[in-house]
Amino acid sequence: MTMTQPDIFDDDAPWAERLPELRLLLEAYSSVPLQERFTDTPDSPSKAMRSYLRMATFYPGRAFRATAEILDTLKRGLDDPEVTADMDSMSRMIVPDGRTREDCLTAMIPHLVAFTEGGEQAAVQKPETRWEWRERFPNLGNLLGSYYHQDIGYVYGNNATSEVILADYFTTNWPYEVAAAVSEIDELLAMGSDEDFLEMTTSMLGRQVRPSRGLSHGEWLSSITRDLQGRLQGVDYQPPAPPNPAYPAHDKRAWGR
Repeated sequence: MTMTQPDIFDDDAPWAERLPELRLLLEAYSSVPLQERFTDTPDSPSKAMRSYLRMATFYPGRAFRATAEILDTLKRGLDDPEVTADMDSMSRMIVPDGRTREDCLTAMIPHLVAFTEGGEQAAVQKPETRWEWRERFPNLGNLLGSYYHQDIGYVYGNNATSEVILADYFTTNWPYEVAAAVSEIDELLAMGSDEDFLEMTTSMLGRQVRPSRGLSHGEWLSSITRDLQGRLQGVDYQPPAPPNPAYPAHDKRAWGR
């Protein structure tokens, strides 16, 4: 099971929808506290927009498509039956007093356009929202959220050790996803080793249980890395030729080694 996003640019895929990028953009906005949503001004992007643009640096064309989808939505009108149906299936837009949904969508456009025209680059910074953490570390999010959850006692019984959990994870995911999760652990640890920081970030990524045997979060993550690296070596894992399927083909990370 993978948590990575599908290729939004494959309009011929069976699951393709009409406004896939607007859906992700609104998910980014729904991940910030209510009072901070839709606070974009002409001079300053909101916290949600900053998070979205940082992730858009990994996806060439993402912000351009978001702009096009917003403009199409505004042109057709939010009362258009097809638009209404699309919007009803997305994160709800709870807008500030005195502003309409149209106002809030319009306020996003200058920041998306400036990002695109500026070379699709955003200042490097740690993620600020749960949405951004999970987009930034999709494979690690799958590992922590799908395997280190509050029901592990029910799933694994008295054998709910990290070794048992990782054995299950390794056999139910592709090796390239496992390798990507290991790489993402390394990237996370490079951001900081402070216990409070790692407790917060692993929780953001879906962890619902604490490390066992008195390990710190940093020690626990390092032990996961050693275990999974040993399993990958045991099957003589070799990185796939680009694009790496652990990430969507339009994601820059799919083309790294």
